Order: sequence, then structure tokens, then C-alpha cells
Amino acid sequence: VDATAASGFGFRVLVASCATVLVVGAVLLLRRRLDRRALASIGLTGLRSDASGFTLGLGVLTASGVAVLLLLDLTNVIQLIALDPLQLLGFLATNTVVALLLEAIPEEFAIRGYALTNLRDAFPPAAAVVLNIATFLVVPVVVLAAQWLLAETRGVSDGMRFAPAGNDPIVYYTMLAAFGYLLICARDSTASATVWTCIGAHLGWLTMNRLVLGVEGVQFEMDELGMLLFFVSYASLSIIAFSWLRGRRTGAR
Repeated sequence: VDATAASGFGFRVLVASCATVLVVGAVLLLRRRLDRRALASIGLTGLRSDASGFTLGLGVLTASGVAVLLLLDLTNVIQLIALDPLQLLGFLATNTVVALLLEAIPEEFAIRGYALTNLRDAFPPAAAVVLNIATFLVVPVVVLAAQWLLAETRGVSDGMRFAPAGNDPIVYYTMLAAFGYLLICARDSTASATVWTCIGAHLGWLTMNRLVLGVEGVQFEMDELGMLLFFVSYASLSIIAFSWLRGRRTGAR
């Protein structure tokens, strides 16, 4: 199913809602019926802690991204050339709904919630982190393979891709691995270890990336070096922030 922006907001919400229901339903069923463990163990820790975790994750990524953008803009590495507040608000509203339902909630429930918890039960901490990042890297390969198979059945395939169109595979998977580590740090940054911190961080990442790459209402001018500096800097700043929060939490025990 092609749920791109050209598909219309209603259709994208429908597809995204189905993804969330299927993945979250499967995770809850596995945890309660197969593992016979409490849902709190995979990061569902109650409305108050989940809400504060979500706010923290979204806030760290957004603050890091905005801070790096301002710094790069002041040094003329990146230049803001167009801004329409109304169009920007429209993008933020639609992007938040679709990004949460299609990507942030299902991926974080499955990978940083269920998979990370079970990996940590079965392996030493470092091995669990590596295996969880590897699991995350498999997701786009599976999606791209499914898209290729669908295109093959329709007779419109232009070959199997190993990264989304326009992305260098090495750069793409390197950044994805760093993002996976960032999300693991986010999971460990609160006392409750709520998975909703990861969901908030995932939403913040998707939103900042799309703003920088160009959406209706916002346009930046930059070269490849400027784009690389932005992604590396704000990912690193976010990892440092979550790691500091984790260290502060563990040091207080």
C-alpha cells in the first residue's frame, strides 16, 4: 500500500491506524499470552509517566534540532529562505498524526519496547544493544523488499533498492544505526523506562528531518555538507542529553 503524501491525508491516516492496531495488538498479545509478563516491563508504565516521557523525548529532539539549526543559520552553513507559518502549522498537524501512527508508535512498541526488553533478558547489555540496532536496520530492508515485490506483481518494478530513493545506502544505514542507539538511550533516560520517551523522540526526529529536507511552508538552502553537519550534530546532542539523563538517574540510586 502506498501511503505517501500524494495519497491524501485521510488515506494515510487509515493506513497508519491499521499499522498501529496490528503491531500494538500483536505486541500486547505476545507479552501477556506468550511471555506472561506485565506490560510495564516493555515500557507501558502508566498515563502520568508515559505522558512525561513522551514530552521529554519530543522536547530533547526538538530542542537539539532547533539549536543546531540556529547555530548553522548564524554561521551561514544553512539558510532559511522561505517560511509560511500557516502552512507550517498545517504540516506539523498532519505529520504528527501520520508519523505517530505509521512509524513512531508501532516501531517503538515493537523494537524498543518488546524486542529490547526480551533481548536484555536473554543477552548481556552490550549484546542486547547491538542486536536491537541490527533489528532496527532490518525494518527498511523488509519494507523495501515488500514494495519491490508489489511493484513486480504490477509489472512496474525498476529494481530492488537497499535504501530509500535518493539516499546513499552507507550514509543511510549509518545514520539509522545512530538513531537506533539514540532511541535506546531515550528508553533508559527516565526512572520508569517508559517506551513513550522513545515514541516522542522518534516523532521529533521525523519532524525535524522533514522540516530540514523541505516541506510546505518551510524551505532551507544548504549543500550536502551542511545537511550532514545538521544530522550528525543534532543526533549527537540528543544522545548526549539522554545519556546525561540516564547517568543522573543511575547516579541518584
